[in-house]
Parts: sequence; C-alpha cells; structure tokens
Amino acid sequence: MSNAIVPAALLGSLPPLERTAIGYLADYEGNTRALYESHFNRWLTWCREHGIDPLRIDRAHISLYVRELHEVRGLKASTVNTMFRPVKGFYRYAFLEGVTDRDPAVHVRLPKVDYGKKSPLEREELRAFRRAAKELGGRHWALSELLCLHGLRISEACSIDVDDYSDVERGHPILRVKRKGGKVVGLPLPVALLLALQDAAGDRTQGPLLTTRDGRRLHRSTAAGLVRTIAKRAGITRPINPHLIRASLITSQLDDGMTIRDAQWLAGHADPRTTSRHYDLGMSNHDKHPVHIVSARLTA
Repeated sequence: MSNAIVPAALLGSLPPLERTAIGYLADYEGNTRALYESHFNRWLTWCREHGIDPLRIDRAHISLYVRELHEVRGLKASTVNTMFRPVKGFYRYAFLEGVTDRDPAVHVRLPKVDYGKKSPLEREELRAFRRAAKELGGRHWALSELLCLHGLRISEACSIDVDDYSDVERGHPILRVKRKGGKVVGLPLPVALLLALQDAAGDRTQGPLLTTRDGRRLHRSTAAGLVRTIAKRAGITRPINPHLIRASLITSQLDDGMTIRDAQWLAGHADPRTTSRHYDLGMSNHDKHPVHIVSARLTA
C-alpha cells in the first residue's frame, strides 16, 4: 500500500481494501501519513501471512495481532499502542464509509503504558548536553538547541530548511516549523538558537538545515545517533533519545511553575491533556511532593 496520489477517476476501479486505505491515509500529511502507512502495511502483511481478508475479520484477529507484537516480538507497550493507532483509525473510517458493517477494532484491549516509570533528565544534565553540543558545533549544536529550547519533535527538527528562519515578525527573527499534522507555525528565535542554526547552515542558502555527512536530510535514526554522541561527550551515561530531551524540557518547565497552557504551547499540542499525561514526568520529583507543603502548614 503506497501513499502516492491516485487520480480520483481511478479510485472506483480499485479493490475495496486499497480504495478505503487510500481514502483513510489521504486525511493525513507528511511524516504522519508516512508513519501511518508504514504501520498499516505491517498489519496488512500480518493478514496476508495468516490468510486473512482485512475487510472480513473479527475482533479476535486484531487482538491476536496486538498480542503477537507485545508478547511474541517483545515490543514495548508504547510501541504497540503507536503501531495500532492507524489500524484502529482505518476500521473506524471503513465503518463510517459503509465499507464494513461494524468496527472490529473499537473495543480491542491494548497493553497498558506506565508513563510514571520515565525518569526525565535533570536540569544540570540538560545544561551539560547543551554545552557538549556547542563544543561539537554544526549540526550537533543546532539539533541540541532545537530540542532543548523549543522542545521540537525530532521529525520537526529534521524537516527544517536553511531558509526557514529568514523571516522577521514584529522585530523578532522567526523560525518556520511544520508541526505534526502539517500546520506551519512561526516560533521566535532566541539568540543562542539563531547562532546554532547559522553555524549548521554555514554558507548554504537553501536545502535541509540538518544533513548527513553526504548532504542528505537528517532522518530519525541518524538524529538519534547525534543525540547519543552529544550525550556521551556530556558524560550522560544512561540511555537517552530525542524524545526524552523534549519530555525533560517540558517537565522542567512545569516543575518551575509554568502553566499547563504555556507548556502545551511550548510542546505544540492540540490538547492540554496530552501535555499533562505524557510529558509531565515530574511525579517522581520528591523535592516537589505536596507532603512538604502539608508538613509546613500543619507544623505548629
């Protein structure tokens, strides 16, 4: 299944499964559509391997698929949930469009994700990370500042072009970022970030800002490798990835009293519940536990 654009006149001649999948994926853009297509194709491959028609399945089939991902292949609960999202969305779409007479995925139980086990980076670790990245310079420095200051998703950081920070609004240099879902927003550029972007761009005036050594646009896995390189130089020994930096930034700001509305704005979330549930990792911060307030108030 490909997300290539299909002429509308040909849709009617396509098999129901392919026509429905194209219609479902057409509602998404860019990296989201590519990711959904990849995960949905994995589901289609599983169906073919087991001789199952994806449009004639029971809830039990989908439950077995989820169980195989989690228990047989050993994927994390969060990964399974992410991979299942386009499958669930497809069957919801197929049901609403009348392609199927029911939605077999609506009540499938997924493995629970324990968000409380994540341990965010400490403030000094974030500072050490930034210092190490600046010493490395170039793409390392720019990537670090994009993650540590604006908390960008790694896909957002990798999609930035050299000319995306050439605009000025109300006296402020602006960075144009394509958010999840395809919406382009303008973000203010602190001096530290602007200097890092200029260092990464060098004398280039167009093309991707963050590139591989052979000049191609940086992608997720390569960017994760840069993050590990910076972390090693900074003396951070525990496992670290771009998403943990983003979550640690948001957590540190919430711990410092930033409102959930401002944290939502920083994270680029459409729903503040996403910010609160997935990115407020400070529940294990014993310095901030409410018991200290209770103790102080009740102590004579």
